[in-house]
Amino acid sequence: MPKQKIKFVPSKEKVDLSKIDDPLAKKKEDLVKKPITEHVDQLLSNKKFKKIMDFYEANNITFDSEDIPKLERRPIRQMLTPEEIQRLLDELHACNILSKFDFDHVSPVCVVRINGDDENLQVFDTMHGISVIAALAKRGRITVKNKKTGKKEPIKDWLDFEYPCWIIDTDDESFPAVAALYRNGEGSKPWGAYDRHRVYVRSHNFYNKPGSNGEYKLAAEKHNIMVSNNAVPLPEKHPDLGMTGTFSRIDVAAKKYKVTNMDEFKFIFDTNNKYWKGNNDASMFGFYGNLYRGYRSLGLPTSGKEFDAFLDELHAIIKTFFVSMPELKTVTTKAYQDWMKKQDRNAGNPGDECALSVVLKIYQRLGGKHPLLSIVNSFVYSPSKNVSIDIYDSLPLSIRQHVGNSEL
Repeated sequence: MPKQKIKFVPSKEKVDLSKIDDPLAKKKEDLVKKPITEHVDQLLSNKKFKKIMDFYEANNITFDSEDIPKLERRPIRQMLTPEEIQRLLDELHACNILSKFDFDHVSPVCVVRINGDDENLQVFDTMHGISVIAALAKRGRITVKNKKTGKKEPIKDWLDFEYPCWIIDTDDESFPAVAALYRNGEGSKPWGAYDRHRVYVRSHNFYNKPGSNGEYKLAAEKHNIMVSNNAVPLPEKHPDLGMTGTFSRIDVAAKKYKVTNMDEFKFIFDTNNKYWKGNNDASMFGFYGNLYRGYRSLGLPTSGKEFDAFLDELHAIIKTFFVSMPELKTVTTKAYQDWMKKQDRNAGNPGDECALSVVLKIYQRLGGKHPLLSIVNSFVYSPSKNVSIDIYDSLPLSIRQHVGNSEL
């Protein structure tokens, strides 16, 4: 019985990005500066928020404006960081603050003053910020105006440098820990990767700002590559997420790719769009990234007629035996776990090179002629000289039978 030839058939699907509500597609003049009154109206129409507000009213609970913390300038020597509430000093984080330092970007130090004790102000937020500022002051990098001459001079006694503090007065010694917890967790909403991406891209596109280390320009470049490849990044819980042409893993795109590997970034999105037309699964980073780096390390081309034909064959394999990239990841993960079980070893999820290794093993079995990466020999366990256990044999029997009856 002749074997069935498999072939990559390009998708004729067209992606309509105009159906996606992309926040970053808006022009500067279309952005709205909402008055706080709109947020108030929105909150008071929220059932959960209104229920809490109704409870306050029903129980005559009010909040005294006299309890609002005070903003005062206090000398650095008065500030303490209580061990029971503060994390250890993160020197790398401090280096990051220092490398981009600008007084326009820092906040007042949040402190608790217990029983009016000015000499022991307990810092519960902005510890890294004030530590960097104090170090700058000690090294003479902060100037003050000389009242007599009117000239700016370095601070003489850095410990006397007064910095704005947001001061909470209390007689409760346990309060600093509660304040730290609320400020850094329960009372705050951390910015995610998309929030930073949004600010970076708009800062570059609207105001031509490159960023202190070129991060705004790089984010804009990534954004253009993604959108041009039918991968519009959207924030979590956006109603359009999941639509063809949308992309959710801006965290990976932002963190993993720098100026030095933007060629790989572009290859990944170009290739994914060519074969999957707006269906953007995060597994593309591992599969195409390992493929690109592998052939580049060998000095072999990652473009051109021969390599494009090779890519067509790889995708014929994926579409024929796995249907899609997410399913390829699911099947190879289960195969990996079964392969590890055969070795009496516990297994979680495999590294991001596993799926590529499996596809190359199938390519080899189908008689593919393109030079292969050494990763094709990975995921083989040899407990003895004449015994080897290949992850390929942990693939479902139906897939292995299909492979055995096929050819390129």
